[in-house]
Amino acid sequence: MDKKWIGTWGSSQLIAANETVPPTPGLAGNTYRQSVRVSIGGECLKIKFTNEFGECPLEIESVHIARLLTPGVSRIDPTTDTVVLFDGKESVTIPAGETVMSDVIDYRFDPLEYITVTTKFGKVPTTTTSHTASRSTNWLVTGNHVTDAELFDTATATSWYFLSDMETMADEDARAVVCFGDSITDGYGVTTDGYNRWTDQLARALQANPATKKVSVINRGIGGNAIWGGNGPAAKNRFVRDVLGTTGAKYMILLIGVNDIGYAQEDISEAMFAQILDWTKQCHENGIKVYAGTVLPFKTHYYYSELHEQVRVNLNKRILAEDAPFDGVIDFASAIAREDDPSMMKDVYANDYLHPSVPGYTLLGSMIDVKWFE
Repeated sequence: MDKKWIGTWGSSQLIAANETVPPTPGLAGNTYRQSVRVSIGGECLKIKFTNEFGECPLEIESVHIARLLTPGVSRIDPTTDTVVLFDGKESVTIPAGETVMSDVIDYRFDPLEYITVTTKFGKVPTTTTSHTASRSTNWLVTGNHVTDAELFDTATATSWYFLSDMETMADEDARAVVCFGDSITDGYGVTTDGYNRWTDQLARALQANPATKKVSVINRGIGGNAIWGGNGPAAKNRFVRDVLGTTGAKYMILLIGVNDIGYAQEDISEAMFAQILDWTKQCHENGIKVYAGTVLPFKTHYYYSELHEQVRVNLNKRILAEDAPFDGVIDFASAIAREDDPSMMKDVYANDYLHPSVPGYTLLGSMIDVKWFE
C-alpha cells in the first residue's frame, strides 16, 4: 500500500501573554522539554516549529525527542532519545513569521504514546508563538540539557512554545480529524496531564475500534476564541491555517460560537450560521467532511442573558435543521442540558456552567460516532 504524510499531533498557535509567557529564567539560552501525546503511531516523524508571531528570528540550537515515561514527570526513556535535524544540521534559525519542518526522524512510536520534544534555544523573540493551554506539564531548565534523562531544578509551564505539529508516514487510507473550536475543545478545566478532553476521548475510541486505528485527532481549539475575535487569531482568520492546512485532514468537528454569543449585542445567529456554512463549503471543496456540534448551554455563567440564550437556541436550530449541509450533527447541547431547564448544564457535567467538568467532557467525547470515520 502506498504511504503518505499525516498529522498525528497538533495545536493552534497564538501569542503568549501575561501568565502564559515563558517562566523565569526564560527560553533564551536554556532548555525546554515539552510533552505531547500523539494519536496514531508510526515508524518516523517530522516536527514543525513556528515563529509565526515573532518580531525577529528564532534560534534553535538542538532538539531531541524521546518517550516520556510518566505524564507530569520529566524523566524520559533514554534508549529512545533521538536527535532532530534540519537540512542535516542540529541547529536552525527560523525567520520572523515563518515555520520550519524538521528532516524525517527515524523514530518508532505507538498510538497514544507520550513524546517529549526537548529544545535548547539560542536567541528568541520577545513575542512568543505559543499554544497557551497545553494541559500538560512542560519543564524549563537553565543551560543545555537536551539529552538528560531527567531534568532537575526546573520551572514548569502548561504552554507549548514554538511547537505546532507532528506528522508521520502512514498508509494511504490514513486520515485526520481536525477538532476546531474554543476552550471547550481546548479542554478548559480538565486535569493537567490527565488527557481527558473530549478530543482525547475521541482519540482513544478511534484506537479501540479496529476500523479506525489509522484515524488521527488534531486539536485546534483555543481558549477564549471566537468566530470574529476573542483570544488568539479569530477563528475566521485561522481556519485555513488550522483546518485546511492540517496534513491529511479528511474530517472537521466544529464546536464554536459561545464566546461570540457571550458578548453579542443583538441576535447574531444568522451571521454565525452563514460563517459556518462558508467553512463547510470550503471543507467540502477540499474533500473534508464536516460534523457540526451544537453550542452548549451556559445559564448561571456571566455570559447568560435572555438575548444570549435566544441567540444560542436560534443557532442550534439552524445547525440541527434537516436541510443543513453537514455530513453529521452532534447535539452536544441536548445531552449535557438539564431536562427541566435546557438553558443550563446538568450539575454533574458542569465545571463553571460554561465549561464542562471532566465527566462532561467524557460525555461529549462519547457522543461522537466512530463509525463516521470507518
